[in-house]
Amino acid sequence: MHNIFLTLLTTLLFLVFTWSPVHAETPKQSYEKGYERHMKSRHLDAAKYYTKAINGNPSYVQAYQMRAAAYHSLKDYERALQDYTRVIELGEKYFRPVAYFNRGVVNYDSGRYKAAITDYSWAVSYDNKMALAYLHRGIAKGRIGDKRGQVRDFLYAARYGDFEVKQWLEQHAPHVLERQ
Repeated sequence: MHNIFLTLLTTLLFLVFTWSPVHAETPKQSYEKGYERHMKSRHLDAAKYYTKAINGNPSYVQAYQMRAAAYHSLKDYERALQDYTRVIELGEKYFRPVAYFNRGVVNYDSGRYKAAITDYSWAVSYDNKMALAYLHRGIAKGRIGDKRGQVRDFLYAARYGDFEVKQWLEQHAPHVLERQ
């Protein structure tokens, strides 16, 4: 009986002295662990760590952004949309255009082309030189049959630095470039 009591007391003391709030993982540490897993394409594990970071800091915009990317990679479009929407709601000016753009990509990938166009439009309203948003919006416009809008967005993409689009237009639609 004495040995059992001594063993329990020793175990309890060990746990009390080795575990403390100092050893608890911070949201930043959880985020970094998630990011490491994300870079290794371990998206489900990454999402769990991003969630842990968010639970520790519900305003951790970057964790929402990356968790959304992980969910997108897992084709969990609804959760990705929710997280990108949260990034937009939190209102960080540097994340907002990227969140709109990325939410547009998720909408496009899930077949919601009009919603994607709306998101890409919001992205360029915050950053009117975001060539990639114009390109993707043009692609989405092509999906819904708006060829004129598609070409117009391709022209904006070329104007703001997408050299591949510019080369494609030079080869396949030089008359469009001449009107500029």
